[in-house]
Amino acid sequence: MKVDETEFFIIKESKTDNFLYRHVDFDRDLSTLYKWMQQPHIAPFWKLNLPLHEFEQWLRKSIDAEHKEVFIGEMNGEPVCYLIAYSVEEDPVKELYEYQVGDLGMHLLIGPRNYLNREDGLSIIRSMILFLFDQYKDMNRIIGEPDIRNRIVIPILKRLGGEVIGEIDIHNKKASLIMGERKAVLEKMDEDVQVEWLKSMNVKRALLK
Repeated sequence: MKVDETEFFIIKESKTDNFLYRHVDFDRDLSTLYKWMQQPHIAPFWKLNLPLHEFEQWLRKSIDAEHKEVFIGEMNGEPVCYLIAYSVEEDPVKELYEYQVGDLGMHLLIGPRNYLNREDGLSIIRSMILFLFDQYKDMNRIIGEPDIRNRIVIPILKRLGGEVIGEIDIHNKKASLIMGERKAVLEKMDEDVQVEWLKSMNVKRALLK
């Protein structure tokens, strides 16, 4: 039977958090995502605080796009993050660094403002990266491009083993280009946490051909 969710525990010392990732469902997730995009900590970066009908068009287009996949992540049963995984081969960022076949790009946001702190932010972004490396088995590098003004996400990505390889102008923003290699990132995580997998979509996607 096909599994449509990936679920796992991350254990750090005496703290255990449950994470679940699934594909975005338009009807189920529209109101949550629309609410998140209006938030002051998200709107300046994503610029999607649009009228509802325009946001609906954007979300449908994102769900239907062939070169990316969009996911909702839950922490301990509460939706907390939105994650886009995209083929770098189909994106302008390909021209701005030494691209390798199979590189995977990621865009992310943490929705509820109360989770936008270094401890919860670290836990959530760590879970995103673990999920992506599990979901895309043939992918060896994740590429991120957070806005250079993002003082929470950039330090977290660096702490998790990401390397800042430059600053770029892309998608109407000045961004830090950050690369995380599978071996280095997972080795660093193994030093900090224990992961227990409950179920996995574990799908080899066509976008990484």
